[in-house]
Amino acid sequence: MLLSFLSSFIVVCVHLSHAVTFRPVVLMHGVTATAADMNELAGWIRDTYQGIYVVSIEIGNGYEDSFLFPLNKQVQIFCQTVSSDPKLQQGFNMIGVSQGSLIVRGAVERCSLPVYNLITLVGVHQGVFGIPGLQMLPPPIRELVSKYAYEDSVQKIVSVAGYWRDPFQLDKYYAKSQYLPDINNEGTTRNETYRSNMLKLNAFVMTYSDIDEVVSPPESGLFRGFKANSVATEVWNETRQYQEDLIGLKTLDEQGKLYRFKCHTKHQDAQHTPDKDFIFENVLPFLNNTI
Repeated sequence: MLLSFLSSFIVVCVHLSHAVTFRPVVLMHGVTATAADMNELAGWIRDTYQGIYVVSIEIGNGYEDSFLFPLNKQVQIFCQTVSSDPKLQQGFNMIGVSQGSLIVRGAVERCSLPVYNLITLVGVHQGVFGIPGLQMLPPPIRELVSKYAYEDSVQKIVSVAGYWRDPFQLDKYYAKSQYLPDINNEGTTRNETYRSNMLKLNAFVMTYSDIDEVVSPPESGLFRGFKANSVATEVWNETRQYQEDLIGLKTLDEQGKLYRFKCHTKHQDAQHTPDKDFIFENVLPFLNNTI
């Protein structure tokens, strides 16, 4: 009897010693949304990878603070929240949606978080310009951004102003925008920490939607904005961001660590049921890794 018990105990111990511990996942929602907006995606992840730790970050009260906190403040809060979570200390994968794409990328660059795979859905990496990108905002906020985006007071209040990239005022964008030019390393002095932190990634995954009705241009999700003094979209490998390797995109691409996908869904559905098949095929496989 004792021998049988010991044999069973050893089998159990061996099984537990080989138990899979999937790398945790951190989620960040977009503008005019809350952490609950990521629940469907979180559920798919948990169902696919049993026992995985998934956390959706909320900044302030969620909805209002998503557009009334400047992105510099949002990234600071995000980093503090993630860094204080004991379950994330050994590293994690991270997914940001829309405006959340800039928060998670800014967190990687500025806070040196131990991120393995960075995934952005319908991102705004090269900024937004035009009314479509403002439709989700309350009318008074929309008017502030469209008319006074580069005023210091607006930059310090409205999140979208921090990534408003007017192709007809690029000099003003470089000089007065307080967020995107910095994390895109477009200043006269390059921040090598930003670039080196991006190059530590195992994979950088970007998606955009070819029918995106919010992000203008939709290809901003792949670092393609409007050309100078034009509303024609930049070509991927001809952009300044790529050619000058400002944050390491060209190097990541050459290393086979850069992945670009196109989905076909409305902007607000990027992490919901209409995009489920796309997510399962192109995004969830990047979460299949262990600590």
